[in-house]
This record gives sequence, C-alpha cells and structure tokens, in this order.
Amino acid sequence: MSAVEPLWRESRRQGFEHRLLGEVEGWADYLSDFADYERSKGLADTTVNNRKSILRSLGRGCDRGPLDVTVTDLRRQIGRPNVAAGTRRTERGAFLAFFTFLQDDGHRVDNPALKLPPVRAPKGTPRPFSSEQITAMLDSGAYRKTRAMILLGYYQGFRVSSIARVHGADIDVRENTIRTVGKGSKVSTFPLHPVIGELAMSMPRNDWWFPSQQEDGGPIKSVSVTNVIARAVNRAGITDPKLTPHSLRHAYATDMVEGGVDIRVIQELLGHSSLDTTMIYAGVSTRRKRDGILALPSREIPKTSNRAAAVNA
Repeated sequence: MSAVEPLWRESRRQGFEHRLLGEVEGWADYLSDFADYERSKGLADTTVNNRKSILRSLGRGCDRGPLDVTVTDLRRQIGRPNVAAGTRRTERGAFLAFFTFLQDDGHRVDNPALKLPPVRAPKGTPRPFSSEQITAMLDSGAYRKTRAMILLGYYQGFRVSSIARVHGADIDVRENTIRTVGKGSKVSTFPLHPVIGELAMSMPRNDWWFPSQQEDGGPIKSVSVTNVIARAVNRAGITDPKLTPHSLRHAYATDMVEGGVDIRVIQELLGHSSLDTTMIYAGVSTRRKRDGILALPSREIPKTSNRAAAVNA
C-alpha cells in the first residue's frame, strides 16, 4: 500500500458524503464530529450510522446547512407522508441528539429539535420467522457464511451488529459459551447452542468469522449482514415486508416461549434491561392461543330459553 493511498481513500469518502448530501455544504464535518461524540458515549456503531443516515436525509430534504436548519424543516421532515410512527420517533431522537450536540459544543445558540412534539408510536408486536421460513432460507442456495449468519441470528438471538463481529476467540467450546458485545458496548457471555458449537468447528478459530474485504483485519459492517440475510429472505420467496433479518431474533424469543422457557430467562438471553422490551419480542403462537381457549371447560348449549320455568320457579 502506498503512503498516499489512505489520503486518497479519505478524500474519496468525504467527496462521497458531500454527494450524498446533494452538494449541501457544511454537513460532513459536523456529522463526523457528531459520530465521534456518539461513540465516546458508548453508542453502538449501528446507532451511530443510522443517525448519520437520518441526518443526511434531512440535509438533502431541507437543502440548507446544519447551522441554518429550523424547527419547520424538522417538522416537515418528520411529517412527510407514509412514514411509520416508529420511524418518526427514531428520527426525532436523532434530531434531538444532533442539535443538542451542536448547541452544547457552541455551534448553535438554539436547539430547534426541542420544539418537536413527542411522537406516540403503537406498542411493538413480535414479527418472527416461522420454522418453515427459516428452513427455506437455509435451503435457498445460501452460501456457507450466509447460512452461518442465519443460524447465529436464530440459535443465539444475535443482532446483526453482533453477528458481524463474531470472532473465533469468542467461542469457548469447553465451557459451551459465546461472548459478544451488545448495545452500549456491553460485553456479555451466553450459553452456546449445540448447533453453533458444531458450526464453530468449521469456522475460523483465531479470526473474524466474517472478515471485511475492504478493511484490513476488521469484520464486515452490520449493514452487510443485513443485506446478505435479506437476499436469502428474497431467495426463499418470503415476501412479508415486516419480516427482516431482526426477525430471526424475534423467532429466537418466540420459540423459547413456545417451548415453555421462563420469560425472565429469555430476558437475560436477549440481553434486555427491561422485561417490557422482551415482551415485544416474545410472541405467543397461534397454537398456544388455541390451547389456551381449549383449556376453558365445555358446557352444553341450552336448546331453549327456559324462561317459563324460570318465571314459575
């Protein structure tokens, strides 16, 4: 590698970011500083990158720099048609974090995001893949590493960010454990499912399971895992737009509920701090709902009203 290549790559990256912003000046440097600020707080790369994407869209939409954005710009961006309430809430959070950062660092005297009304989103519902759909994904012609990603999502309940960063050193086959870094850079160790233990025998022992082709010595990005699994979903003929790679994590929790696992155990395995969050993931199957109804005692349906007998009694 030549000495000038890193500078060339950085120049190309900055130029690409400016093109993403529709030539709106002044965003790239602030977004870079904001990303550093977010990472210093321990936020996951997935969150940092998602917020940068949201802010880039804002820059393209309002066609002005971050120091000139108004509350009207923010309201128009969040209020655009056909945007789900959950997405609006996520965008509001990104705007609030970014403009608070600009104000705290002295770049702006005001914070337009403070004038945004709260966004009420309906409580989330589980959206798990069925067992048949997971089998179809694995049998869809998916390559070995794609199959490994799917299995990690289902048998360990990993988010795409954790799947991307699985390293051979994280696996302890003697203790049957797997280590991962979750949200907020929290390091957790979980029991290793036998399927993943078997998978580990054919994966790198002292390297990333999914190394990046662009970055020397690093793992792939979370978005790459999302794209790879999404392609397997499409090849399997699964067309439900609500089913995403994250639905493997929902299936992980839902199938444990189906198997009678205590909800507190599922909370720990998902790494959730709140049981309410776990309840969103852990759906109750149609079969268990049917079994619940059938648990009610049967009774004979009266053929008549028996009103006359009741009156004379």
